[in-house]
Amino acid sequence: MGIIEVEVPEGLPLKSLMKKIDDLVKDEEARWVLFERSIVELNLSEVDLEELEEVREKIWTEEKKKLGL
Repeated sequence: MGIIEVEVPEGLPLKSLMKKIDDLVKDEEARWVLFERSIVELNLSEVDLEELEEVREKIWTEEKKKLGL
C-alpha cells in the first residue's frame, strides 16, 4: 500500500479531515475493484482498454471545459 504525506494548514481539524480521506480511499478502492471486475466480465483486450481510456479522456476534457476547470 502506498503512503501519501499531506501538509495540513494550522487550525484545520485533523480528525474530520482524516475521516474524509479514509472515506475517499474506500470509495476509490471500490470503484477500482468494480472496474477490474468489469474488465474480466466483459473480456476486454488491451486495445479495448486503450480505446476506453481515449474516450474517457475526451469526455473528461469536454466536462472540464463545461465546468470551467
